[in-house]
Amino acid sequence: MGKCVSIAGIAFFAAILFVQPAKADNFNTYQLSGSGMNITFTLPQTLTPSSVTWDGILNFSNIVGTFNGSAYTFATVQIGTAGYMGVTNYFATGSQTKFVEIVAPGLFVWNADGTVTLNTGVHALGDYHLFYGGSSHDFTLTIVDPPGATAVPEPASLALLGVGGLALALFRRRKAA
Repeated sequence: MGKCVSIAGIAFFAAILFVQPAKADNFNTYQLSGSGMNITFTLPQTLTPSSVTWDGILNFSNIVGTFNGSAYTFATVQIGTAGYMGVTNYFATGSQTKFVEIVAPGLFVWNADGTVTLNTGVHALGDYHLFYGGSSHDFTLTIVDPPGATAVPEPASLALLGVGGLALALFRRRKAA
């Protein structure tokens, strides 16, 4: 029993030294603003292949956000690096179908393991009317990983700390008796 308690104590000490916190915040906030319009919504930073519909553009359904300061649920949010006929740096919205489409190079990266990572940054965008003589780059898309991420220990680390602490308590109790 003493040997087990010693091993548990060493494990407890090692866990304290080598525990690595996990990042609890895995979301990017998107803010599209300009010409009297303001749209915000949040998407996961890393996507698994099963969570993304891919047809040249990433498609997300039922995304909660804001539209001009009021709560809004977008039926569809589409993000792409190139749109129709390779056009980039634009956005389009539809109030009747409640969708927003954002197209700009560098919005996301396909990882080797098949996941998709959405990038942060600032992009100058025009609206879809720019194809019909409208101005380009009237809007700014800002994508941030919001601050305030708290460090959260991994569950296995917490279990290891608990077992080590319990073993040390038992060892102390046994030694006192």
